[in-house]
This record gives sequence, structure tokens and C-alpha cells, in this order.
Amino acid sequence: MKDSSQSAPAGLLVADLKSWETFDWPPEQQRRIYRSWGQYFARMRKNSFAQRYFDKCITSNVEDVDHKALYLRSKFKRSVALTQGALEDSLRAMEVRQVWDANVSMELADTLYDLNRFEENKTLLHDNVRRHAGTALKGFENRLLLVDENLKDCTGFSLANFFMEHSTQLPGFYEHQQEELRKADKRPLWKILKERKECDVQSKLDFKEEMLSPLETERRRRKTKIFYQNYLGRNWTDFIFLKTLRRHPNCLLDNNFGSSPDRTEYLEYSFRRLKTFTRMLQARKPMYNEYFQRNPRIEDRMRQANLFRIQYQTRRNMLSILRTIKVLRRRNDIKRLRKFVEDVMGSYVVIKTNRLMPWKAEFMNEVYNNLALSLCESYRLPPTRVTPYDKTAMCQLLNIPVAKPLEHTEFIFGDRSTYSYAGTDKQSTDRLADQNHIEYLEKRLLFARLPIERSYLLHELADLHMQKNHFVQSLSYAQKAIEEARVCNSRIWEFLSTMLMAKSHAVLHKYERQTEVLNDAYDLAAQLKSPQLCTFIELCRMLNKDYITLRKMSQLVTTKRLRTKISNRSSFFSSPTYSPNYLETKKEVDG
Repeated sequence: MKDSSQSAPAGLLVADLKSWETFDWPPEQQRRIYRSWGQYFARMRKNSFAQRYFDKCITSNVEDVDHKALYLRSKFKRSVALTQGALEDSLRAMEVRQVWDANVSMELADTLYDLNRFEENKTLLHDNVRRHAGTALKGFENRLLLVDENLKDCTGFSLANFFMEHSTQLPGFYEHQQEELRKADKRPLWKILKERKECDVQSKLDFKEEMLSPLETERRRRKTKIFYQNYLGRNWTDFIFLKTLRRHPNCLLDNNFGSSPDRTEYLEYSFRRLKTFTRMLQARKPMYNEYFQRNPRIEDRMRQANLFRIQYQTRRNMLSILRTIKVLRRRNDIKRLRKFVEDVMGSYVVIKTNRLMPWKAEFMNEVYNNLALSLCESYRLPPTRVTPYDKTAMCQLLNIPVAKPLEHTEFIFGDRSTYSYAGTDKQSTDRLADQNHIEYLEKRLLFARLPIERSYLLHELADLHMQKNHFVQSLSYAQKAIEEARVCNSRIWEFLSTMLMAKSHAVLHKYERQTEVLNDAYDLAAQLKSPQLCTFIELCRMLNKDYITLRKMSQLVTTKRLRTKISNRSSFFSSPTYSPNYLETKKEVDG
């Protein structure tokens, strides 16, 4: 050996090599040494060093590549779960080998098996079975038995029954698979339109968001849970935790440290690795095969028992929900009651099917009617006297805050509650929280089927817009809520929506429109047979009538003053003191 720095040409930097890496041996001998070191470090589980020396052995002479080095690097990559790279090395070793090597063919077969390409693996194994003999044949025969069993699990007798049960869903599945296989053009839109000689209107592609109903979302979540429970056992909880941890702000800390991208990449890599592992297990032994191999009678008995157990628990939960609603109504805690109903109906009842909750429509009517009765109890006579000379008397009577001009928001350094962030995923301010709540209710409205549920959602949307001083949107949603309430013949929700319109008109001081709305509300209160509501509406009608009278009187006074000013001005111009002859005569006398 000798130091390579002594023989380095002038003007070139010497490579940073270790003392045992500087030797003056033939290239063939160097490749053998690198290959030996790669094997040693691979056995010692020092993967980075093994990868380094395998790469040196292969890249030292690109023209004359050793197929044995490629075979060993493919075996090493397969051991560290780099199966795609192992396949590339195996195919390259098959091309560059000068003599037939059974180990290279076996490595290629194992790589195809790890990638779940069973058909290609079976074809390669049959080819090698016909080609080899003796001890080299035994390994291929054993692998052939294994892949035959896997294919039997995937396409056995249970596959026909599976296709018969899911025949209606297969066309859509195949279309989705074909769309996924098509290579999408990832170039910018302006380049694609330039080739077509079309006008570039929008350079950014709009991706259509897939809107899933809450029931479909719950079905997919349940199927995902069963899938990972089947292949990961008790470790499925850790996998679900890792799945949620990828987007958790307390783990990533985007606004605090610079290590968030590396942490995100590591979590994504770990999640994809486990997901690939479970898909490999599913490819070797599909779930549908296990289901069909079980005893159908026992399986159906277990399924029915599970459904009845969930049904009984659902009934107990429904009775508990109704008791809680009655307690909150008795305490007159309207705020907590509305929050409780929204949580229960939006996250629990909506994901129950008619099989588990046969009385779902009756239960929803009971809940919404109890909430409506509680909201009607807020319309009571005020304890103080109401006078029409106070312009805010109607707002105080209807228990709504008077609209105020928007104030300037001051941002305080260090106080995050005063910051405003771009994006709907940040809920640090009340404005964004309200916007997210409105979007949540609008999404629920898309999948609501019962008219009483739609009337409730539209009523909540109108109330939210009114609290944000968006009175035009509030009136629009309230009118839609009235129409839905008439469809289900719910007088109480029609009355509540009408009162929301009355509140908006009261803030906007539209007294004539308010008269019509209050008349409709009085008719509905009479149909509900509620003397308290009728008395309250009658007081509102009297106050609104006084408002109209005062406005007319003020208009008459203003008109009278204007006419007096005009008459005084016209009498002055027509008086003899203003005539031109009188002014000229007066000047002559004074002169």
C-alpha cells in the first residue's frame, strides 16, 4: 500500500479517504475488497456503511459491472425494505451476467414476491424449474409451493362468492382503478393550453373536493379500523395514533422550531412503511378469504349478536340524551342546551343507520321539538316598561344586541388571541371560529334529509348571520327555514324562523315589513295555542305601530317646517321692499 496523496497530480484536491482505503491495487482486486466490506457491514447491521461500499464496488467500473455485486446489493436492499431498488439491481444483474447463475434468478423471484407480483413470480419460477436440476431445483420448487398457496388464497373458491356479493360495486371500482393508472399531465396549465393554441384563463388547476356524507365517512373509518385490526392485531391503536400524529400541531410545532419539516417527513415515511406492510399482508391473504372460510352460521350468529348489542346500547344512549335535554330545559340553560343538541345530532345520531336506530325519525323530532319549545320560552314580557320614544326598545324586547359599527382591532405583541391568521384551520380568533361553524352547518345541510332537521340547520345559520350583523343573509336563511318547516308541518319552527326575520327587521328599522312579519307570527302563535306568545307578539305589534305613528308625525313636522320656510322666502321676494323701483328711488333720496 501507499499513500495516494504522493501520486496525486498537481492542482487537484486529494480525496478525504481513510488510511485503509488508500491502496494501489488493480481495479478488480479493489472491487472484491469493497464487496467483501459491504458483506461484512451488512451482516453487522451497519446499513449506511454497507450501502456505501456496495455502491463503490459497482460504480468503480461502470463498463464492466460485477453481477455478483449487484446480486449482493439487491439482497441487502431487500433486507432493509428497499424492495424497488432491489428489483432494479436484480434485473440489471440478469442482464450483465455472463454465465447462468441460479442465485440471481432466485433473488429476482424473491424480489417479485416481496412486491406482491405473484403472476410474474410464478412465471419466473416455472421457467427456472424447467431450466435447473439437482440441488438448485429444490429452492425454486419450495418457492413455487408458497406462491401457489398465496394465489389460492387470493383466487380460491371464496373469490367467486366475493364477486357475486359485490358485483354491483365492481364497475365503479374498475373505473376508479383505470383513472388512477392513467398518467396525469403534471405540467402547468399554461403549457398545455399553449400546445393546444387555447387561451390561458386559469393557470392553477381546480381539484374537485370529494364530499362524503357523515355516514359514509363513518363507514370508511370503521372499515379502516377493521382492516388494521385484522393485520396488526393489538398494535392497530399505535398505527391510528401515528396516522393522527402526522397533522397534530402539538407534535409538529410549525411556528416554534425549524425542525418541523424533518419531523413531518419522518412521520410520513413511518406511516407509509406500515401502510405498505399491511397491504403486503393483505395481498398474501385477503380478508374476504378469511370470512368465507369461516362457518357461515356462526359468522351470521356473531354478526346478529353484535348488531343487537349495539342497538340496545343505542337505545339506552337515546333515553339518556332525552333526560339530559329535559334537565337542561328545566334549568332554562338555553346556551348549553343548543350546544348539546348540536353535538349529539351532528356527531352521534347522524352516523346511525335505520338498522341500529329504527326509531331515528321519531327521536329527531322529539329532540328538535324540545329545543324549539325551549327557544320559545325566551319570548316573554319584559320586567320594565317599554316606550316607543326609545329607538332600541324593540331590540331590547326581542333580546338582541343593537348593531354597532365595526371597531378597529388592535394587535398586541405577545397576545395570540389578537392575531389574525390566514386559513380556516387556525381558530385563534372568534371570526374564524364562527366561519368554521357556518361551514360545518352548511356541510350538514347538504346531507340532511328530514325537513325538520333542515329547518333547524337553516334556523341556526340565520341566527349566526344575524349575530355577525349580516342581516340580508339572515333573512334569506330564515325564509328558507320557514319553507322547510311548512313541508314538515312544524308550526313551532316556522314561528321561530319568523321571529328571526322580525329581529332582523327590528335592527334595520323596517317598520312596514315588521308589521307583516309580526302579523304572521301572531297567527302562528294562535295556532300553537300559547297565550304567552300571543301576548308577547301583541306587545311587539303595538310598539311597532307606535314607531310608525311617531315616524309619520316626525315626517309631518318636517314637511310643515319646510313649507313654512318656503312660504316665508316666497313672501319676502314678492314684497314691495324687494322691488327694483323701490330700491332705485331710495338710493336717489339718500343721495
